Amino acid sequence: MIFESCVSDNSSEKTQGVKIDNASTEVNKTEISDLVLILLADILFTHCINVICWAERHILTSMEHCSYILYNNKFKKLFSCILIIILLPNNSSASSLCTDDQIDFKILNIIDHQPDSFTQGLEIKGARLFETTGLYGNSSLRELNITSGEILRQKNFDSNVFSEGISIFNNSIIMLTWMGQHAKIFDIDTFELIGNYNYTGEGWGLCNNGDFFIMSNGSSILSFRNVNDFTVSSTITVTENNKEIININELECVGDLIYANIWNENRIISINSTNGIVQDSINLESLSYNQKDPNSVLNGIAYSEQDNYFLLTGKNWENMYSINFFPSNESFSPCNNSNLISNNNQIEDYFTFNLLFSLISLIAITIFVMPGSWPAFTFLFYRSFMRQHEQPPISGDAVEGGED
Repeated sequence: MIFESCVSDNSSEKTQGVKIDNASTEVNKTEISDLVLILLADILFTHCINVICWAERHILTSMEHCSYILYNNKFKKLFSCILIIILLPNNSSASSLCTDDQIDFKILNIIDHQPDSFTQGLEIKGARLFETTGLYGNSSLRELNITSGEILRQKNFDSNVFSEGISIFNNSIIMLTWMGQHAKIFDIDTFELIGNYNYTGEGWGLCNNGDFFIMSNGSSILSFRNVNDFTVSSTITVTENNKEIININELECVGDLIYANIWNENRIISINSTNGIVQDSINLESLSYNQKDPNSVLNGIAYSEQDNYFLLTGKNWENMYSINFFPSNESFSPCNNSNLISNNNQIEDYFTFNLLFSLISLIAITIFVMPGSWPAFTFLFYRSFMRQHEQPPISGDAVEGGED
């Protein structure tokens, strides 16, 4: 063997004492392990000889050195570059950072909130605060004291009404019904029903930018509706990192942005009202509590244009929070947990899908970089193939259906 020339005489004598019985028809696991170790040693000593032989060569001139290096390495470098390009993920989003900005918040004030309020809509008009609560048999429209959270007046609805989001336009409150397919119009001062709008599908959240009502239905689609007859003028699809965001719920229009709750998530996103792309993500997990009840989730966004703050609450929460948002000081912070999971899943899927190809590529690289290693891989693959086709020995003591 090659490695015999690199070791001492004493080692050679010991090595020569090792004999392989070619007459044996079976090779057990211990023998295979020994052979693998020997082959690995063979590879190492082969490279040892190559290094020694290289050291004993005549000193190359600069031109000879360049020619030698180029001749011996150009194919290896080319092969490595091709493999690296092939192994790069096709989907660049698998390793990209989130594109939306991370926003922090500051609590300005904490206001009491009725813990039995299954909040669906929240709206501020000047210094007045309005809220709708949901569930069949418990739906209502309320006006609250904006300082104390006390209920000033309340209009209860029949058991077949499930109140949803609200929006104030001029002196009217427009309230969606979940599956009722109509929006009720109330006088803001008397809560008297003064009209109805009809629509198809479900109604979840509602806001207006002065020109259109913007409505969510629990999907990723927001519809822009005419303020006069509630007909659909246009729609946008809400996307975050090129992925549609479903369960868009309560809405609040602020300038060119639409702030939205996502049902069953304790975060708020701001959406570009022109293209539907998420601009900001605000993680409000620290405000949530009572998570043992899956229905007690963040829901309810109201913006005070007069005093420039947001008022937030949740279903059956005991508090409302007046809050200011501001950009996070953390650089390269991930957008949110769902995006991290999505990115991790994309990376995991990529490597799972390419596992076999990556293994073959690794073996190929090893063979090109270490030419002496190919006999070891050839032998191992040969033995694995042969062992799969070997028949178990016939024994007179074996019982049919039993184990050895």
